[in-house]
Amino acid sequence: MAKGNHSSKMGWFGWTFLSVILITIVGSFLFFSNMLNLDIKSIFTGEENAEGNEEPVSEETLEKVEEVQETVGKDHADIGKFVAKTHDFYNETTGYGSIASLDWEKQKDQANKILGKLDEKLPDVKDDALRADIERIQKLAKKAINEQATEHVRNLHRMFHDLDIALNNYNGYDTIWKVTETLKTAN
Repeated sequence: MAKGNHSSKMGWFGWTFLSVILITIVGSFLFFSNMLNLDIKSIFTGEENAEGNEEPVSEETLEKVEEVQETVGKDHADIGKFVAKTHDFYNETTGYGSIASLDWEKQKDQANKILGKLDEKLPDVKDDALRADIERIQKLAKKAINEQATEHVRNLHRMFHDLDIALNNYNGYDTIWKVTETLKTAN
């Protein structure tokens, strides 16, 4: 019996099968990383924080956050309530990969509510850092309405997350995004 090179050649079917498997694996990885809002760069680089603005919260930072809550938070309790409610909205509509499939009508409605409420509250804001944050939120809300870019919603969520920490006793966090002027002193 003549020996053939069948063991070293996969043939058309083998290569096709292998290609389909590899494409399925890569496609699944990309699909689920998008659905779960994973940072692919950090997976390949090993960096915990590819964006450079999220860090675990230190004990010193926690103390500074408490100081901000006792001063700015107490002086602006009405804004704090609005921030907490809005932060809840973003947790519900963008968390667990939902940011990959936003309901833009809901997001536009929320951005309009933000603009209306903050226009009403801005004249009463005494703290310069909080005033700067509110003005930035207003710009982001307008961008979210006009451009419908996911990054604007993500940035709004992060702003409300950090403000919820600064103004309220929100403790459902292990990171501060470092996107607000109000928490700059706590960073």
